[in-house]
Amino acid sequence: MDDNKNPIKHIKFSERDYFQPQVFPGGNSTPHKEVTDEFKQGLLESIDSLHDSLVDTSGIITIGVSAAVVELEDKATAKSNRPTGLFNDDTCPFFGDLGYSKFLIQISDQGLSALQKKIERSNSKAATKDISAIKAITKYEPAINVSDDIEVISVRLFRFNLAESNAVMDQAFEKYIDAMGCSWEKHNSRVVRIYRVSGNTQALMQALALFSGVQSVISSRCIKIQPMIGSSSDAQPATMVPPIDGVDYPVVAVVDSGVSTSCTPIDPWIVGRTSCVPAQYKNDNHGTFVSGIISNGYNLNGQDSRFPECQAKVFSVEVLGDNGGDLYEIVNAMYEVAKQHRHIKVWNLSLGGDGPVSMSEISTMALMLDEFQDRHDCLCVVAAGNYEGVPRPWPPVADFEDGISTPGDSVRSLTVGALAHVDGFVKNEEPSHFSRKGPVSNYVQKPEVVHYGGNIMLLGGQVITLGVNSVDVNGLAINDIGTSFSTPIVSAIAANLFQEIGERSTPSLVKALIIHSANLIHSIDVEHKPYFGWGVPQQTNSILSVQDYESTMVFEGQAQKSFEVEKLPFPIPECLRTVDGKVRAEFFITLVYQPELDVNKAFEYCQVDLQVGFGEVDLSGKFTSRVPLQKGEHKFETDLVKSGDKWSPIKVYQAKFPRGVDIEDWRLRVKVLDREGYEAQGVLVPFSIVLTVRDIDKEQPVYNEMSQLMDQHNWEVSDLVVDTKIKV
Repeated sequence: MDDNKNPIKHIKFSERDYFQPQVFPGGNSTPHKEVTDEFKQGLLESIDSLHDSLVDTSGIITIGVSAAVVELEDKATAKSNRPTGLFNDDTCPFFGDLGYSKFLIQISDQGLSALQKKIERSNSKAATKDISAIKAITKYEPAINVSDDIEVISVRLFRFNLAESNAVMDQAFEKYIDAMGCSWEKHNSRVVRIYRVSGNTQALMQALALFSGVQSVISSRCIKIQPMIGSSSDAQPATMVPPIDGVDYPVVAVVDSGVSTSCTPIDPWIVGRTSCVPAQYKNDNHGTFVSGIISNGYNLNGQDSRFPECQAKVFSVEVLGDNGGDLYEIVNAMYEVAKQHRHIKVWNLSLGGDGPVSMSEISTMALMLDEFQDRHDCLCVVAAGNYEGVPRPWPPVADFEDGISTPGDSVRSLTVGALAHVDGFVKNEEPSHFSRKGPVSNYVQKPEVVHYGGNIMLLGGQVITLGVNSVDVNGLAINDIGTSFSTPIVSAIAANLFQEIGERSTPSLVKALIIHSANLIHSIDVEHKPYFGWGVPQQTNSILSVQDYESTMVFEGQAQKSFEVEKLPFPIPECLRTVDGKVRAEFFITLVYQPELDVNKAFEYCQVDLQVGFGEVDLSGKFTSRVPLQKGEHKFETDLVKSGDKWSPIKVYQAKFPRGVDIEDWRLRVKVLDREGYEAQGVLVPFSIVLTVRDIDKEQPVYNEMSQLMDQHNWEVSDLVVDTKIKV
């Protein structure tokens, strides 16, 4: 078989691969700190204060249900240590969080009274431990983050555990803003309650704090169009090729400014348009540039082999103008297009907010994008955002406010950062001086990947742009810089993966393949991962085929509570074993899964944690994974989350055994962990695992031997891409 033409294998888990492991309950009754009479009295006084907040005085609008914040001791945040004996349906139940150690409770007059009695009468060890877990109980203060633009605002209301309470709250709020003389629209989200409010917003902003159901307020027009700072290349026509007749190209929805109708070279690549931008604000520069890269990135950039040859057509979703974009209108426009064009699987969002997202919540637009992707079974590819302060050198020599911007914290999306492709202010292949870093809330890694987004050179006080090339509104060659322009490169790769894989393709699988391909050829230091993610993904055809000295397998299944999944035994080619039977090889594993999400939670947004183990079972029956996620010891839950990717829906594992590892029978195992209070029984969590086993010396016939072994073990296996002809 020709070099680099072996197809990836697709393996299904069978019913016999699922089993119920023995469960060992955790936790103990040791208090987290001494509980004094003074401490208990302080808690009771805090509860009295919360009672007062529920009374309709001083103009406060309440429906008898509101939110408060319980801050826990660091050691009490883990599932087995939560004080659920105090905070439950009989008192004031947990229903959300505000980041690590700060939890939301639903308060009512009756619930607070019951909570007071529990604290007053606490004598048992369990009750004392629950009280010792608490640092403080305080009233919730709405998060109001509104810029000077308050003409249109987006107001988010709490979603409590009872639908009846939520319905009453919505009605009360609508009546409230009607009385204020405001106009409003309610988004049709099934998981988050968002109102777009206009009209008398100046007065409303002063009064919103009086409505006890308000969770947060932001400027609705918070999404900005990136200023174009590049220049035309001597006014020469852009080097673009038209679509080839008879070739079925995938389509990427470009959620951006419009695409110019005066740009003749790009016309054949546009399959549809829609717009919600008033004529006076229309500006097609940015969307045209992005669309040029999706359709002709390789040709426009001098056929540089680092730019993928794959191409895609474009559906223009025009939502950005000179006055920016309204998050409510942007997401609504996406829904309208998705309903009419269900074949579109990839949505390019080269847009974002001004500053970094909060580490203590998922941004509003990210929540809306996650729901959109779930409802339409698609993948959003989102720019990490551009840091616009003093150019950041590499490596950074100081702390910069360069965290990911909204909606790059969307966990379902694939977020893309930028690298320089030529030497300049930073060196070639280093993160561009503007590319924003992760992680985001819950310490989820963002960006997942990077691609080429440009550089600058400082010469005599002047900034010279060393940008990637595309096309302007008149069809002329132009270059510019930004994560806006690294993102469409990845969108084109993703769209072609969806098309090549066909009916088997899922957003999780496509994400897993892209991330896995980047990790295979890059070795990113943990220190630099916040900027690089897992590196630069390969070309579509390279992602979908492997060398003779390696075998890449895709495993897909559905995890569920109380069950684990295992491939036993997992065959290892004899060509990878030394004369004394050790396995001398390198292993790469990428896991991507689709956990249920809870929009009331920031730190605990992902409700299920999946982990992959690849290793052995000893004589005592204990399983030990030999391909680690990372190295290091962890003391508390926060350490596991920060550095161990716990609860992150993407996990990457890697190990190299140059001296061999003495394991006869290997096992691949998937473990499931669910959040406290999450009723996950019977809930199926789709997951995709991409596993590569490789000969370190790149000589042995790993692919052929592995294929034979899978057949011998009667695995349900087939080629991932049935038609192995790769289109470019």
